[in-house]
Amino acid sequence: MLIQAENVVEQQPDSALRLLNTVLFPEDLSKSLFNKYNLLMIQAKDKSYKDITSDTIVFSVKDYYVQKHDYPDAALAAFYCGRLRHEQKNMDEAVKAYMEAENLAGETNNYNLKGLIQANLGILHREHSSYDKAIEFAQNAAVMYDKAKNYKNETGVLRLVGDCLLLSNKMDSAFLYYNKSLKLAVSCNIPELQSDIKQSIGVAYREQGSYKQAKQFFNDALAISKDSVKQARILLNIAQTYVSENNVDSVDFYTNKALALKISDPALIRFSYLLKSVIAEKTNRYQDALNNYKAYYDYTKKVFDNEKNNELLEIQGKYDFEKLKNAQNQLIIKQQRVGIALVLALFAAGIIIYVFYRKSAQRKQLLLETEQKVASLQKMSDNFSKEKQSFRNMVIQHFEIVKKTSLIESEISEEERKNGQKLLKKFNKIVYGQDTLDWNKLYSIMNSLHDGLYDEIKKSYPQWDETDFRIFCMSNENQFNDNEIAVILNHTVPMVRKIRSKIRKDLGTPKYSHDFISFFKKNIPFFLCL
Repeated sequence: MLIQAENVVEQQPDSALRLLNTVLFPEDLSKSLFNKYNLLMIQAKDKSYKDITSDTIVFSVKDYYVQKHDYPDAALAAFYCGRLRHEQKNMDEAVKAYMEAENLAGETNNYNLKGLIQANLGILHREHSSYDKAIEFAQNAAVMYDKAKNYKNETGVLRLVGDCLLLSNKMDSAFLYYNKSLKLAVSCNIPELQSDIKQSIGVAYREQGSYKQAKQFFNDALAISKDSVKQARILLNIAQTYVSENNVDSVDFYTNKALALKISDPALIRFSYLLKSVIAEKTNRYQDALNNYKAYYDYTKKVFDNEKNNELLEIQGKYDFEKLKNAQNQLIIKQQRVGIALVLALFAAGIIIYVFYRKSAQRKQLLLETEQKVASLQKMSDNFSKEKQSFRNMVIQHFEIVKKTSLIESEISEEERKNGQKLLKKFNKIVYGQDTLDWNKLYSIMNSLHDGLYDEIKKSYPQWDETDFRIFCMSNENQFNDNEIAVILNHTVPMVRKIRSKIRKDLGTPKYSHDFISFFKKNIPFFLCL
């Protein structure tokens, strides 16, 4: 199955993703297959335009292939480490990951991957307005793609060079690269790329003020494109050109034509309403202008929701507010005072909705964690009779888990669990408001069982506070999981996981291992004699 997924991931990533999703328990695979599975998974997701920002397992995949001296897969995994950081908007870490991928790819003859790394470095620098560096990386990518005979990607990076030159106001050089890119796209018979390049040339002519040539290239691009989203973008570019010419009727015609395509891209719809609002205001249709500004604002919020970018939300929100405020000021001058009140009300409503959403999300998270803790209590209670002499059983008895589980089941109805109104309050009252854990007693038993080892460890790691040390101890005893430790020690599950990770880092233990005692006894000379 993995071989099939690997064979189709480049050209049919959706099919590869469906294949990979049929693997029910990937963690049961051998180490080599598990790492191959995770590498293919992030590759298929990225090529299918799925969110990869949480697929951080790719870092351990990269380390695995580096240790195996498998440079082709190590370079590919390092590249996707860069893509992940890129999508997380972390430029510095993305550059580091891409550069590591470049070094690893240097050990291979994979010119296509080398081109991909250079191209993404170019895109990253263009996004941060570092156009000279973006041009340098894109030109390097073009050389690599040419060696790999990947003319489609070569066409794309030549266009990228043209875009950066255009943004740098180097018009002649921009046209040179656009034409070079277009010639290659024509020779390779790639219609969609031809359409994209003609659109870029149209934008360049519009920036020059050559509106006739701009419209000609936009119309040529429109005639080639078969994709409705790209068609809408071209139509809006034509409309924007007519805005520059003050041709009101043509702007309305082309924006309505773009909206008639029923596209779902909120960014394009948002721009359509911005153009319509500008034209409505120019023709003294102030109510239409206000309505279109409202639609523009609504779709702006949808764009931010899709991107999940809080920083951009704040910046764009301020920008939109100022834009709406300025528009309203003009309407006030023209005796349309009611407009500003509506705009401010919309903005305030947006803020209220956002704050409510944040609070609701936080409350849902608390309720979810409480449900997990209830389930952990019930599981520990159910398993109580199976291990009469175990330390785990001793903790269950001492913390009165069976009693507290019974109280929860008798005092909290199913309806209360579902709506969450009383679950948090009652759970905390029952579990932590009575018969709290006597840590000193339990610690004495644990320490004796391990011949005083815990005392020695505590002396050797003075940087650990009491919470760190307690979680360390509980992690070693009868394999308590995160939820159970959180219940017994009255912490949140994320806090337990964070401290466990910190302990692993301090000790230098393998990832995902919580058996710290065995690690001490096998690897730390100081403790071998205990």
